[in-house]
Amino acid sequence: MRISLRDVSFAYRPGRPVLSSVSLDIESGEVLMVLGRSGAGKTTLLKLAAGLLKPQSGSVVYEGLQVDGRRSRAIAYVPQAIGIVENLTVLENALLGALGGLSLFSQVVGSFPREAVSRAKDACELLGLGDYVNVKAKELSGGQKQRVAIARALVQGAKIVLADEFVSQLDPLTSLEVLELTRDLRTQGIGFAITTHDVHLVPKFGDKVAVIRDGRIALHKDASNASVEEVLSVF
Repeated sequence: MRISLRDVSFAYRPGRPVLSSVSLDIESGEVLMVLGRSGAGKTTLLKLAAGLLKPQSGSVVYEGLQVDGRRSRAIAYVPQAIGIVENLTVLENALLGALGGLSLFSQVVGSFPREAVSRAKDACELLGLGDYVNVKAKELSGGQKQRVAIARALVQGAKIVLADEFVSQLDPLTSLEVLELTRDLRTQGIGFAITTHDVHLVPKFGDKVAVIRDGRIALHKDASNASVEEVLSVF
């Protein structure tokens, strides 16, 4: 499964494009590291891929369907602020991923079917949060909150997770632990597109790397063939 961006352009203000004629594939079962300077358009790229923004030109397609400005439950977007509800428990936060699949009545009363609760518990267990399901999110570490965000995406049924500056606010050791987790989830067919400024993460955790410069793709290749020096040279 893949999200295909084809000749996508987008501007928040007329005459000042953030992205220009960008073509890129984001696939399940692999980790794509997206790099670029601040303001290069990394966040905009993920929002377009998630269906949160509609391109002014070009197209965004997932499984043969136009994503452009529409959401798919198979695509999860994790913003830099993560979006965890501090006063809810780990399990309750994970269950938020199931909301979109419930009836309006169930959403209003907060009633989740047993299958959704079971799926949320399984996701928490998978991500090492099994002992924390009844703990309030405000009591968690930064790395644990990142895991809750991934659990929420899995409960949603996401095949591709778009994570904006996913580990930028974590200490180095916790960052490595979270990124190791994303690599492990590849074996279950989950794909990640992760924006970052840290070039040194690419060869260790990325399958592919894309560098955005001046609103265009300046580099796109297998991460194993991209040296740190090459990536830095196109920043």
